[in-house]
Amino acid sequence: MNWIARTFSAAALGLATTGALVTGLGAGEAQAAAPELDPRISGTQGLIGYWKVDLEASTYPKTAPLAAIRSFAYSEDGKILVSFATKGADGKLTFGHWAATPDGTPAIEYHVDANSYPYNVVSWKLVGPGRLELVVARNGGSYTCIYQLSEDGETLNYSYGDTNIVYRRWDLMD
Repeated sequence: MNWIARTFSAAALGLATTGALVTGLGAGEAQAAAPELDPRISGTQGLIGYWKVDLEASTYPKTAPLAAIRSFAYSEDGKILVSFATKGADGKLTFGHWAATPDGTPAIEYHVDANSYPYNVVSWKLVGPGRLELVVARNGGSYTCIYQLSEDGETLNYSYGDTNIVYRRWDLMD
């Protein structure tokens, strides 16, 4: 067997094993109930998924980007992984990610402009129904942002200073 076939065989075995571990199911077993939500992320379920910027509804003090997306996913140890990408008015693509518990514990943000070096220190916490406060710190300074999820869970406002970015839930189809 050549190295390509061995690599794909090993990958397939890894996926099959991982799938069995994740689902915990053997052949013919009924699907188990979903595990309970980690209490550290209680109140954040509405964020999980993909969001796309609504440029017409957003307010930028300077030039608006051409496009922006944001995603939220569960991660390890009660953390939520936040990933973002923006195509600026100049056509430059910027993106990054961070994973933090919504309890104010600091975490590191990584950004394409910093390669594999930490870019910001972020911390966020739930401060009301569908409302999270995010503190972003870099080089001795900091600013506070607010995420506010609409009651119907279809709109997410992300605001700081004079900037108010309106995201709509996105199904990746447009």
